[in-house]
Amino acid sequence: MIVKTSPKENTFKDTAAFLSEGELRSFATNGFVSITGISPPGELSRIRAILADLIARRVGEKEGSLFDTMESSTNQNAPKSIQLTNPSNYNAWLLQTDYVRNATRVAHQLLPGCFLSCDFVLVKRAKVGLGTPWHQDEAYFDPEYDHGTLTFWMPLQDVGPDDGCMIYVPGSPQMGVLAHRSLHDDPHTHAFECAVSFNQDQSVAVPLQAGDCVVHGQRTLHRSTNNQSSVDRYAYLLTFVTTPVLARYPRKAPWLEQRRSIDQEKKRAWMLRGGVFVLVLRKIRKLRSRAPSMYLVYLKRGVNEIFRAHRS
Repeated sequence: MIVKTSPKENTFKDTAAFLSEGELRSFATNGFVSITGISPPGELSRIRAILADLIARRVGEKEGSLFDTMESSTNQNAPKSIQLTNPSNYNAWLLQTDYVRNATRVAHQLLPGCFLSCDFVLVKRAKVGLGTPWHQDEAYFDPEYDHGTLTFWMPLQDVGPDDGCMIYVPGSPQMGVLAHRSLHDDPHTHAFECAVSFNQDQSVAVPLQAGDCVVHGQRTLHRSTNNQSSVDRYAYLLTFVTTPVLARYPRKAPWLEQRRSIDQEKKRAWMLRGGVFVLVLRKIRKLRSRAPSMYLVYLKRGVNEIFRAHRS
């Protein structure tokens, strides 16, 4: 059974304290919370136009930033479930929006000391866009490091169960990091899916109006529905993190080691051609006010990618 929440009228607000005490408690209990009106309508149309243009021009494809999240690299089908990672690398205005400013305020309420680390867009094509499977975001993280993470998921059009809204399992962060696997056990896909059974009876669908958003933590189980509508579903996401530190007890994540997705292979090839230096420069620009240890983390990750590329 999926419990549905009702979307509220989108009323843009710009306040220093975005979440009430009740909303903060709800997030702590459930692992997610929805917010009404985090971005004004005029801004939404500009964001969508920029993102649609970047995807139409296939910006970032050669460096592994633009890809189909659900298709195997062995398939040559037209992309149906598209991700573009860090579109702000190609249009800096995206980081100057009310959406980013307000999300930053909320993030500091929920996760003090965090900062914006990544932005990305997810597009589910009309009629054919597949929903993302059940997963926890932490399944994608380097297990050698510990850090807190928040993800803001904002649709650029109204969404419900028939056109790609989010579905959550309340209280799932208390389950810890669950085992995952590549989608359909195919290591050539980007997406992971939860590999263990859990109770889905109380899962909650979160329909939203354009400019609303839902925020979840790194261990909150979630998925999205298929897009059965006649309109492409755009969602623009922001990820906030705390400074990564070496894990005292690194967890095992064999699904990460086994993955050979096309975006991963393209990124490694791009790094071998000198992209690792571009990556570090981008991180320095984005994180210039952060501790030097942050740069070392990303440099180490880049070097590890190169070594893995040589071994594969």
